[in-house]
Amino acid sequence: MKKFRVLSALLALAMLLTLLPVSALAAEGEDWLIPPTRTYRTFTDTPGTICQEAAATCCRTGLMDGVDSRHFLPESGLTHAQIIVISARLHRLLTGGTLDYFEPISLKGADWWTPYDGYLREQLPALAEDTVYAGIRETPTDACCRSAFFHLLSAVVKAAGTALPERNAVYAVPDCCDQDILQFYRWGVLGGKDQYGTLRGDDALSRGAAAAMLARLIDPAQRLTLELEPLELCRELLNTDPDTVLLTVSGREITAEEFMPTLVATYSNYNHSHFGAMMLEQSGRTPLDETVDVVCRLVLCEELAEELDLEVPPSNTAYFTGYQGLTAHGQEWQRYHEWLLQAVLDRLGEDGIPTDCLPQPEFADIWSTLPFSELSYRVRTLPYWGDAF
Repeated sequence: MKKFRVLSALLALAMLLTLLPVSALAAEGEDWLIPPTRTYRTFTDTPGTICQEAAATCCRTGLMDGVDSRHFLPESGLTHAQIIVISARLHRLLTGGTLDYFEPISLKGADWWTPYDGYLREQLPALAEDTVYAGIRETPTDACCRSAFFHLLSAVVKAAGTALPERNAVYAVPDCCDQDILQFYRWGVLGGKDQYGTLRGDDALSRGAAAAMLARLIDPAQRLTLELEPLELCRELLNTDPDTVLLTVSGREITAEEFMPTLVATYSNYNHSHFGAMMLEQSGRTPLDETVDVVCRLVLCEELAEELDLEVPPSNTAYFTGYQGLTAHGQEWQRYHEWLLQAVLDRLGEDGIPTDCLPQPEFADIWSTLPFSELSYRVRTLPYWGDAF
């Protein structure tokens, strides 16, 4: 009797172990945007890396494959052709289709990716007028950059009518204010490359990064909850509040947020131009002197535009605090005055604005306490504005 009970227990355990993987497989992808349809052999180069789970998710849904049966090569790049293929697969799966659709039209050789391109342009007619996509398909063997990947990914997701719950309030990062791309931050699909969420859109896209972001799109459990630090240049560079008045020009008070766009752009320009920096040094002037002159010129344009009876209406562009580390008001002020300047120059012709007409600024008491020393170096280390010649 005892042996019979032991045998029965072992049989029941064996049946349970047989059933567990099936039920687990069924339950695992229940809340995925795309259900898993394939199994895969664990890659030897992903265990212990941040893309271990992501690579598995992408391979099981059919969006990506390993470079062979054992290797994913997460650090290697992806070409434009490969991104086109991944995007076509994603659209097909998001709209309820299967990847079997592509098998009869698959090609070999250099044009292997073109059926997927044809599919995308058929399903997303707007791509016909999309200059970014035109550049992608015209250079199929070039390495894909991060911004191109998200541009195409956004087009695919919108065309499929896919929307995810928002979990992060992100409307600008230092080098991006494109709301289509920033939607991926709000969904928890994209987190950026530093504590500020900097996109680094020109950087090459790696297989590991692409897999991670696709997996977050698919699997809610892998999405990010972000706590990004705001990049506030008024405080970062001048240790002052954005609404602090720094100087007065022709009776017009200029706040730190209005002064900052010209300041950081001027310093960055000289950081990136060896010849310009050398000529400025020889003239005995500094980037700060140049900044003050430019701001005075912009303010002067208010008076000149009125004298010339020029009307430059404010822009309808939406500005977002945090883009380039600037406030929304600072960006708007700068852009409007640049338009004023251009309108004045167009009217005055080749003579331009005489330098002796520039108004003289009156500096606020706080000016002498501002940390202008080593400003070139500190601008050089910033996202968006950083680096040097």
